[in-house]
This record gives sequence, C-alpha cells and structure tokens, in this order.
Amino acid sequence: MLAGFPKQVTLQTGTSVTIRPIVKEDAEKLHAFFCKVPREDRLFLRDDVSLREVIDSWAEELDYEKVLPLVALVDDTIVADATLHCRKFGWTSHVGKVRMVVDVDYRGEGLGTLMIRELIDTAKKMGLEILVAEIIRDQADNLSALKRLGFEKEAVFYNYVKDQTGEEHDLVIMMKNLQIEPAMVPF
Repeated sequence: MLAGFPKQVTLQTGTSVTIRPIVKEDAEKLHAFFCKVPREDRLFLRDDVSLREVIDSWAEELDYEKVLPLVALVDDTIVADATLHCRKFGWTSHVGKVRMVVDVDYRGEGLGTLMIRELIDTAKKMGLEILVAEIIRDQADNLSALKRLGFEKEAVFYNYVKDQTGEEHDLVIMMKNLQIEPAMVPF
C-alpha cells in the first residue's frame, strides 16, 4: 500500500509537491497546517483539529491498514491532508471512506484532485470495491470535484450534521464504484 511513496507531482501553477504518508514526526507540522485552515472549514471536520492532543493521538496511533493519511508538502510545509479509512473485517470491509482538507492558498490548483486520485489508486491496490465521501451540501466545489472523479451522489440526509457551533447542515453521501471505471473528467 505504501509502494510508490513519496511521490513528486507538479501543480497547475508549476509548484512542486511531495505526497507521502504521515509519519509520527509530522505531528507539529500537521497541527500547524490545521490551525491555518479557516475556522469556517474546520467547523465541518469530525475532530477539533485545533487541539494539539488530537493531532498527537493521530500520530501516535498510526495504522496504515486502518487509516492511510497522506500529506502534500511544499518544501517542508504541509499544504493538504487526505485520508483513506478502511475496516479490516465485517460487512463493509470492501468499502473505504475518503476525507480531505487543502490549504486555502493551494485550492483551485488541482492539488485536491491529485490527492483523491492517489487515494483511489491506493484503494484499488488494496482490493477495495467502493469509496465513500461524506460532504456538507454547502461545499459545492468539493461536490463538483468528486463528481469529476467519478463519484456519484447516492443520498442526502437533511439537517443530519451539526457543525461545531451547533448549526445544522445537509450531508451528501457520494460513492465511487472501483470495479467499474467511468471516464474521469480532467480538471
């Protein structure tokens, strides 16, 4: 699963980026990355990533077969984080969940698309059959990007999630069948 990393890629702007799995020593850089993410974006994350102990626990409990966390680095600074969540056993062991956050300064440059493609390729190598992404309906750019990568809207749960301020939002479930490959639209 880790074969092929680290990987060098070039963004549409010509910026060189390294994509690789997180290692324990990345905790401080990862915390700095999440602290830079705008508060309105952090409201939709599952954990309070502004807390250093949250990031430290992720770094201490790395299990790449359960959660594969990839980071994108420009020089030595993390500019994106994408994760592939898997279950080793059970009725959804063929399903992976993807999550991603991109630094606001690197949005619109194709980095998010590159990161999700890395997760798709890794999921296929792992033998996963379906990928799921849970997106807040208000995040139209994310929904469009996933659709271009072959994800389809499967369900909408109205007023299903509350952000960290208690405001309700609709949750969109998008899925990608990895066993059939529709044409991906270039970004």
